[in-house]
Amino acid sequence: MLLVDPVSEVQQAIERQAVSCAHIGSPLYASLLHGLAHDHRAGGLTRQLLQGVSDRPHHDALPLRYLATAHHLALAGMAPVLARHYPSCGGTWGGNEISADFLAVVAEHMDEFRAGVCRNVQTNEVGRAAILAAGFAHIVRNGVGALRTLEVGASAGLLSQWPFFAYDASGAQNSQDEAQLTFGPAWFDPSMPTLPADFDVRERAASDVHPIDIGTTEGQRAAQSFIWPDQDDRLRRLRAAMDVARLHPLTVQRADAGEWLTDRLRAPLPDGIATVVFHAIVWQYLPQATRDAMRSALMAAGNDTTEAAPLHWLRMEPATSEYADLRLTSWPSVRETLLAHVGYHGGSTLWLA
Repeated sequence: MLLVDPVSEVQQAIERQAVSCAHIGSPLYASLLHGLAHDHRAGGLTRQLLQGVSDRPHHDALPLRYLATAHHLALAGMAPVLARHYPSCGGTWGGNEISADFLAVVAEHMDEFRAGVCRNVQTNEVGRAAILAAGFAHIVRNGVGALRTLEVGASAGLLSQWPFFAYDASGAQNSQDEAQLTFGPAWFDPSMPTLPADFDVRERAASDVHPIDIGTTEGQRAAQSFIWPDQDDRLRRLRAAMDVARLHPLTVQRADAGEWLTDRLRAPLPDGIATVVFHAIVWQYLPQATRDAMRSALMAAGNDTTEAAPLHWLRMEPATSEYADLRLTSWPSVRETLLAHVGYHGGSTLWLA
């Protein structure tokens, strides 16, 4: 029997995340992770902190937890030595090696890091809203027009704000006159479904096992900490989405996704409304028991659907190291469709449906 070396598993997770950051456009984090990989290999603070935290460090994105903890401290003004390198904190990175400064922060704030590396990644990447909007447009075009959305793994609930963002898909533009966040044609593959002039969303609900309350300064800081500090566009989208959320408040309920969904789908689905369960880059973080409970809840509710009261499961989840899949399972037809390949932060979309 082959035994898994936990030290090697963490080392590989750090090295893979470095490659991913370089590919997705964060040279700062790519460089920093190379330095931290060296520290881990040498048995330094990185190994001391990360060893034994997770039995699947790559799937749990353990290196991103590590990085986000430091970013949170920098945003809070508690790590000025890092803040001077981080554009998100008003600093400038000149391409130099900064792992020594990072490790100095770790040494000074060990208690914060021990807690931070145990916290699930909560990216709140609102760029994913563009591909989700296309998925909702596909649902509307092919069935009941009114929507009821149930988001699991919602974190701060920003993706549930998607009806209040504006989308300009090669001339097909929805009518959100007050929208403070717009996704232009570059976000959309020309073959995507035409977006409705306005989406008729009758109900929005969301849950997360550890929701972030962006109504507080600490919540806003926590949400920003998972954005990579040299990606200004992502940070601007996040801040714009938080402004939208203040205009359209949504309470993210603290609950296990399986239990919450079981409760939400227990009652008969409403006629004339398409109920859509959705999530984006969440599945890998859920415990197996939670995944099983979600599947059971969906299957049980799906068995009682009608054409007038359909159920859909829309999800954007990892496919390869370079892109995620957008998939849709629909009841009562019991049909699964691969809708698109899409970059992990939205964009770079290939529509397939």
